[in-house]
Amino acid sequence: MQVFHTSPTEISKITDAGRFGSFLFFSGHVYQMTAGEAMVYSLDIGEDEIIEAGQLFYHDDAEKLAPLVTELAARMGIDEATAEALIEESQQVHDLDGIDMEDAADLSWDVQHFTARAAALLGFRGVAVSDEQGTAYLIDMLDRESDLVRE
Repeated sequence: MQVFHTSPTEISKITDAGRFGSFLFFSGHVYQMTAGEAMVYSLDIGEDEIIEAGQLFYHDDAEKLAPLVTELAARMGIDEATAEALIEESQQVHDLDGIDMEDAADLSWDVQHFTARAAALLGFRGVAVSDEQGTAYLIDMLDRESDLVRE
């Protein structure tokens, strides 16, 4: 399948630093979330390399996700069942009691990174998540800059 990533700057090196580590957001269509000019990249990836967020805890190796769930629960001060629900997207940060709306967006992005990390722990290169544009794909691109095709 072909997916697209837009960037305000040229991508020359992908690292694991930053909010989403080595994962980049992709979409099934080109869309731009930055003001001004953007560079569009496409990526061809097999559907078998991507898992849906809602399927993470149904995978045969789901027990591998326990430390990640514990980490998110401790970080957010929530129980592990809620942390698991956030990672698999059956619950949203905005729905939690005691979350300041100003913090909700940042926490939602942090949870998406946990979701991507969960997919990687299960051996997938990416995960399908929901965002304001519909389905988005967080795909691990560390040392795979050459896979990106400039459109």
